[in-house]
Amino acid sequence: MLMAVLNCLFDSLSQMLRKNVEKRALLENMEGLFLAVDEIVDGGVVLESDPQQVVHRVALRGEDVPLTEQTVSQVLQSAKEQIKWSLLR
Repeated sequence: MLMAVLNCLFDSLSQMLRKNVEKRALLENMEGLFLAVDEIVDGGVVLESDPQQVVHRVALRGEDVPLTEQTVSQVLQSAKEQIKWSLLR
């Protein structure tokens, strides 16, 4: 089961990042990474194991961000910057 989740995550990220699954690309697209993980697993329960479906759902969620979730997006952006600087030191 864990292997299926990890394969789904890698395949989804590979499609989203156009086969460029490297540290810098992941840091620049941290929000997409978090959305993909959220679509695959929720509370320890595997929701999806098809990378095509995950990519489709992440694309839909990225386009239509409600006002209440914009602050979460801002927090993720701040966290992304902090992680980026801590890894690049």
